[in-house]
Amino acid sequence: MSDTKLNGRLCSAASFVRQRAVLADIGTDHAYLPIFLASEGVIERAYATDINKGPLEKAKENISRAELGDKIECILTDGAEKLSDLGITDYTVCGMGGELIADIISRAPKLSSPEVRLILQPMSKQAHLRAYLLGAGFSIIAEAYSSDSGKDYVTLVAEYSGVCRFASEAECELPLSGTPLHGKDSMLRYYKTKSTSLHRALAGRQRGGDSSPEAASVAERIDAFITQIENFT
Repeated sequence: MSDTKLNGRLCSAASFVRQRAVLADIGTDHAYLPIFLASEGVIERAYATDINKGPLEKAKENISRAELGDKIECILTDGAEKLSDLGITDYTVCGMGGELIADIISRAPKLSSPEVRLILQPMSKQAHLRAYLLGAGFSIIAEAYSSDSGKDYVTLVAEYSGVCRFASEAECELPLSGTPLHGKDSMLRYYKTKSTSLHRALAGRQRGGDSSPEAASVAERIDAFITQIENFT
């Protein structure tokens, strides 16, 4: 049995993996997430993947140490390239930038299925990933915010609906109305940090003579969202 314990960030992702799922953990690194889920009996089977041999060898060592070689298979692959016909139901993609995550999804038509769940944790470019998902026919069915080592992260849970929609930059910076949200304390810190960064960048642009109306609109919407969350809590 494994004694793997997940940090707050990975716990957030793990909480959305469905019971008895067949999991693909893309960019698995040390395979902590599939090891935890397999040892807890959440998943039937997992595929731990990485594009680099080094992390995958470390993942294999951890899987062997946890005695879960019959449950977790390691695959060297670029994104979801070699994951066809494996019966995968849930995909986790954590620890990458939003642009890279969007690229991985765009190159894997098999993910555009209502039966598949995507659990995505962008380290940057959250708005880019939201815009891609919405424009490519995915619905964001839940969001969770978590903290680890003094930083706050967002996890997006998406499923394919076939309904494509355009969303502005300002819309994509924030959760869609009606989306279930989890981890409000972390969410508040996350958006306060983003607000501070945006206002600092705006001030710099204004000193250079750039009024940046779109960026100002994004900052205003985020500030209004922060006020809404503070009043709610």
